[in-house]
Amino acid sequence: MRTPDRGGRLRRRSRAVLPADGPALDPDGSAVRLAALEAAAAGLASGAATAEALEDLLARAADALPGTGLLLAVTPAGGDGVLSRAVGIASANVPGLAAVLIGGNAPGPGALVVDVVSGRRWHGRLAALPLADAVDGTIPDLPPRTSRVLTAYAGLAAAVLERGAAGDEARREAARATALSSLGAALAAAPDAAAVCAEAAAALPAVIGCDRVILLLWETGAGRLRVAAGSGPTDTIPDELYAEETPELVGMLTDRTPRVLRWETCSPAVRDLLGAGGITDALAVPLVAGGTFLGVATASWPAGATPAGLETEHLDRLRAASDQVAVALDRARLAEALRHQSTHDPLTGLPNRELLRQRLETALTTVRPDQHVGVLCCDLDGFAALNAEHGATAGDELLKQVAARLRGAVRPADTIARLGADEFAVVLPGLGSPGDVEAVLGRVRACFTEPFRLARRPVQVGTTVGVAVHSGEWGVADVLLGAALADRRG
Repeated sequence: MRTPDRGGRLRRRSRAVLPADGPALDPDGSAVRLAALEAAAAGLASGAATAEALEDLLARAADALPGTGLLLAVTPAGGDGVLSRAVGIASANVPGLAAVLIGGNAPGPGALVVDVVSGRRWHGRLAALPLADAVDGTIPDLPPRTSRVLTAYAGLAAAVLERGAAGDEARREAARATALSSLGAALAAAPDAAAVCAEAAAALPAVIGCDRVILLLWETGAGRLRVAAGSGPTDTIPDELYAEETPELVGMLTDRTPRVLRWETCSPAVRDLLGAGGITDALAVPLVAGGTFLGVATASWPAGATPAGLETEHLDRLRAASDQVAVALDRARLAEALRHQSTHDPLTGLPNRELLRQRLETALTTVRPDQHVGVLCCDLDGFAALNAEHGATAGDELLKQVAARLRGAVRPADTIARLGADEFAVVLPGLGSPGDVEAVLGRVRACFTEPFRLARRPVQVGTTVGVAVHSGEWGVADVLLGAALADRRG
C-alpha cells in the first residue's frame, strides 16, 4: 500500500521490524504491534481519502494480527450503503460477510467483533476472523491480545471516518455559502416578485439541504397564500392556502414565527401541500419586511429523509435565506409600486396619458392589414361648474365613478386612460371594421344616462366624445389621438 505523506509525495507503508535479538527482547511481539499502531495513528494525518486511509489502516492491523483475517463494514456519514474493506478474505465473499457484520452478526466461526464508534456516532463494526489451518482445516482460537489490538484499530477507523465526515461537512458548508452568496446576487438583479421567487426556489434546496422548496406570496385582499414558485414539479400541490382553512397560516400572521409542519399533526390544508411527492416534514418561515407579511418560504423532506437538525441548523439556514428573500420581495414590491405610479392616474387607478400612448403605439404596430384601431376621447360637461358648486371632493368622487362605469363598458382588450382633469380616452385595438367603433361608442355614452350620486344626491352629468379610426399600416399614435380629441362631439 502506498499512501501520500503530508507533503503530497507517496511513500511506502512502513512495517515494524524486530531487532536482531527480537525474540529475546519481544517474546510476544508487543513491540511490533506497538510500532504498527503508532504508524497507523500517524497515518491519520496523511490527508488521504477516507477509503484509502481505511485500507492502509486495515493493512497495518493485519501486520499486528498475523494469521488473522480482518473485515471492516461501516456506514459513512451522509453516504449510501455499506463501505467494506478486508484483508485475508476472498474478495468474492466480502460483500456478503460485510452485510452480515453490519447487521449485528458474526461473519464466521470464532470471529471477534468490535464496534467502530466515536463520540458522535456509531459507524459500523470491525471483525477478526481466525484463518483455517492449511493442513487439517481446523479453526484455531484467536490469541487473547486480539481484542485489545482490534479495539485500538477500531478506534482509529472511527477517527478516520470522523475526519472524512468533517471534511465532507466543510465542503458542504462551503457549497452552501457559495450558493447563499450567489442567491444574494441573483435576488439583487431580480426585476420583480416572480423573478425573486423563481431565483429563491432554484437556489434554496442547496442552501438548506432539503428536498423541495415552495415560495408562497400573501394576497391581502383575498386573504390567501398563492404559490409563486417551487423547486421540482409543483403541479400536484394546491395553488393557494386560505387563512380561514389554515390555522398554521393564521398563527404566522399573528406572531410572525416559523412553524415545523408534521404530516401527523398539521391541518388538512397543509397536509394537502405536504402530501404531494411523499413529503412528511417541512419548515415554514414567514417572509416579513418592515413589519409587513409578504408570504411564506417552506423547505420539506420526504418520508425517511428528515435530517436530525431539522429544528436547529436547517431552520437557521432557512431563516437566514428567507431574510434575503423578504428584503428582495420588499424591494420588488416598492419598484412595482413606483412603476405603477409612473404610468397610472393616482385618483382613478387608470393608465395615464403616457401608458395610453404606449399601448396605442403597440396596437398600431401589431394591427393586421384587415383590422382597424379606434380611439375614443371624452370629457365631462360642466365639470368646472360642478367642482365650484359641490367642492373638489365631490369632483374627485365623480371622476372615480366615471372610471368605474367606463371599465364596465369596454372590451377586456381595450385600454381606458385618464388624460387629465375631466378627460378620458379609450384605445380599441383589433376592430374588424371601422363601424365596430359605434357599438363601443354607444356603451360609453350610456354610462352617462343614469345620474351619479355625490354626497348622497343624484347629479346628472353629460359627456362629449370624439372618435378616430385608423386603417392599414404605419399609424402614428399622436396623430390618431389628436384626431379623436379634435373630433369630440355631443
